[in-house]
Amino acid sequence: MKKFFKTTMLVICVLLVINIVLDYAFTRRLCHSQYHYYKPWNCIIHDTIEADLLVLGSSRALRQYDPYIMDSMLCTNTYVLGQNAFHINRQIVFYDVYRHYQKKKPSYLIINFDYYGNWEGSRADREQYYPYFVNPFMRRLIKNQEQFDVMELNVPMYRYYYQGLLSLMSDDSVWWNQKNWYKGYWGNPSKWDGKKMMEIEKIKFNPQNSIVEKFDSFLAELQRDDIDIVFVSSPIYVGATEKVENLSDFYDFRKRFSEKYDIPVLDYIYDSISYDTAYFYNATHLNKTGAELFTTQLCHDLDSLGVFQD
Repeated sequence: MKKFFKTTMLVICVLLVINIVLDYAFTRRLCHSQYHYYKPWNCIIHDTIEADLLVLGSSRALRQYDPYIMDSMLCTNTYVLGQNAFHINRQIVFYDVYRHYQKKKPSYLIINFDYYGNWEGSRADREQYYPYFVNPFMRRLIKNQEQFDVMELNVPMYRYYYQGLLSLMSDDSVWWNQKNWYKGYWGNPSKWDGKKMMEIEKIKFNPQNSIVEKFDSFLAELQRDDIDIVFVSSPIYVGATEKVENLSDFYDFRKRFSEKYDIPVLDYIYDSISYDTAYFYNATHLNKTGAELFTTQLCHDLDSLGVFQD
C-alpha cells in the first residue's frame, strides 16, 4: 500500500511538471500569436501605438472603421480597439489594458454605439483571455469581468485542454489574414452571405443593468480624463434593423447618455449604405468595400461636426 501511494504521488508530480512546462510553452506561443483571438491583445501589449484617436467597440468596430482612411482624412493617428463578441464590459477591459500598456492618452474616442450585442453579457470567445491569466494586471481585470472556475484559473493546462488543443493551432487563412489587418482593423473582403439574416428571428434591445452602470462610470472617467467622445451607430443591414422590436427604446437609451455627458451622435442605422447588400458580408457587418465607403462618409461628418478643429 505504501509503495502504491509513493508510485501514485510520483506519477502525479511528473504529470504536474509536464503540464506546467506545457502551460508555459502554450502561453508563451499564444502571447505572440497572430491568431484573431489573440492578435488584438498582443498588439496593444507589445507594440508602441501612440494613438490620438481610438475607436472602441465590438466586431463592428473591428471590421468597419478603416484607420488608413481616417488617418489620411482627419490627420490623426487612429487605432481600433474592437473584438468579436465584445459587449460593453469587455470593451472597457480592452480599453483599460490599452491604457495600461500605452502611456499616451488619446485625445478622442469614438464609441461604436449600436443595438446589437453590446448591452447583454456573453460567454462566447472566452478563450481569448486564457494566455493572459499569468499577467497579474490582466488577470485581475479579467477575473472581475468574466466568470472562470477555479480549475481554469489555477490548474496548469486545464483551460487549454478545455478549449481543445487543436483549436490553438487553427489556421486563420480564410480571411483573417495579415494583408487585411491594419492598426486594429480587420477588413473582410467577402461578398454577401444571407445565412445570418435568415437566422435572426427578432432582436430585443434589453440592456443589462450591471453593464449600463459600468458604462455610465466609464463615460464619467473619460470626461475626467478630458477625452472627447463621439457616439457612432455604424451601418447594420436594414433587414436586421427591421427585426428590432423596440428600436425606440434604443434611441431613448442612447439619448440618455448623449445628453448626460454632452456627447455628439452620428447615426448611420438608416443610411443609404444600410440598404445595399453589396456592402455587407452578413446582416450585421460591412465588408471591406462597405467599410471603406462608410469610413470616408464618417470622416466627412466628423469634420463637419468640428470634432478635430483643435
